[in-house]
Amino acid sequence: MNMIRAELHSHTWYSFGTKIRVEGLHSPEQMIRRASLLGLHALAITDHDTFRGAIEAERFGKKYGVTIIKGEEITTDEDKHVIGLGLSEFIPRGKPFWDVLDAIRAQGGIAIAPHPFDINNKGVGKLALACDAIEVFNAINKDRLSNRKARKLALKYKKPMVAGSDAHCIEMLGYAKTKIFAEPDVDSILKAIKKGMTEIDATYVPVKVLKEWSLKRINYSYIAIMNYIYDNYSQPKKILYEKLLKLTKKSPGKVDYLFSTLAYAGILGATFYSIFKTPFRE
Repeated sequence: MNMIRAELHSHTWYSFGTKIRVEGLHSPEQMIRRASLLGLHALAITDHDTFRGAIEAERFGKKYGVTIIKGEEITTDEDKHVIGLGLSEFIPRGKPFWDVLDAIRAQGGIAIAPHPFDINNKGVGKLALACDAIEVFNAINKDRLSNRKARKLALKYKKPMVAGSDAHCIEMLGYAKTKIFAEPDVDSILKAIKKGMTEIDATYVPVKVLKEWSLKRINYSYIAIMNYIYDNYSQPKKILYEKLLKLTKKSPGKVDYLFSTLAYAGILGATFYSIFKTPFRE
């Protein structure tokens, strides 16, 4: 039996956000090329509520020697995330959780519960037990406790475990790998995940990478963010956010020390916040 090193959670430039419009920074081909250079055998493209990246990626798998797993990170009607792997068709956002699971399995895919206890409250919590596997390590989780809780849940109920870098750019790929004991084809990989034939090889994405990704997102979405500030914030919050937004135009430069400080402070604050919130998440 082969051992496959897989990245099971990644986003291309087809993934978009709300307040900050741009999320993914690179094309499917760029992500696949990077995965190949990192020695990954398989890459799942799991863009937010779109199948375009997965379809496009399928054309480049053989070129770079990477098995492409077509997937999607689907937003439920309660604004929670479920990943479908091994899909053949797009699943629209806004369906109830149970309907999302049915839609994934009707295509012969498997359902993964990503970051089930993240402090942004985008995970499905203990409903993760209804999925085929649980993402017990997400490499960009702001805190460090939500991953532990996900792993504890999976171990308690003997659920299959996977990891995901949640990569939104090439620099984030490969930090949270899942070792899968399977043949290098999609069907074998999915069956092995369902059987729990996996090992986790993961670490967190460095703060420097997260900072640089955030600054690029902001600059690419600058006008949309400024409009959001004007439309939704009142004084003095509006002035503060406007000034911070304008500072991003001075990066790279000395201002990066400020952004690095803010990044570390954000992770520290998230960790302290999760100490009080995560134990009570359902």
